Amino acid sequence: MLPISEILPKTLKELPAAHKITAQFIIDSWPEVVGEYIAQKTKAVSVKQGVLLVRVSDSIWAQHLVLQKRQILQKLNRRQKTKILKDIRFQVGSLETATGEKPQREKQDSWRKETLTEEEVAQIEEGLKETALPPELAHSIKKFFMSQKKLQKWFFKQGSPACKKCGLPMVKTAEQIYCLRCKTE
Repeated sequence: MLPISEILPKTLKELPAAHKITAQFIIDSWPEVVGEYIAQKTKAVSVKQGVLLVRVSDSIWAQHLVLQKRQILQKLNRRQKTKILKDIRFQVGSLETATGEKPQREKQDSWRKETLTEEEVAQIEEGLKETALPPELAHSIKKFFMSQKKLQKWFFKQGSPACKKCGLPMVKTAEQIYCLRCKTE
């Protein structure tokens, strides 16, 4: 007699809606694969033609997850024992649930309240000084770098370990010595 864990996947593959069922399993497993911390800032929405669409609370998280895309993709496919998933698209948007409720956001944007020292701001400005950018673009890039620095400080205050090579914080899904960027170099 075969265990149900072997029978069920074979039976599901024979159903006409097998891809839809597998896609829903992938969506449902998103919080477990990425961890509770990232799941609070994201929501897996749909799978179409092998692409998982994930809503993200803001552009900084979207960028951070793009760097982890390959690792997350492998974990999702491995968890569902499938190769249906080929890519993940991250889209900044509302994380409202089907009932229209917004998830708890008490900690979600608390990193924005971090303050930078004069020295940290001066380092960012010094790095941009030697670039020949239009003023409005330079201002936007400065704001972006300041946001990144605030997020990094916040991660360290939350207890995130630092990458042994570059010193940047690692999120809780990467329980390794190096961040994903340094690991792929």
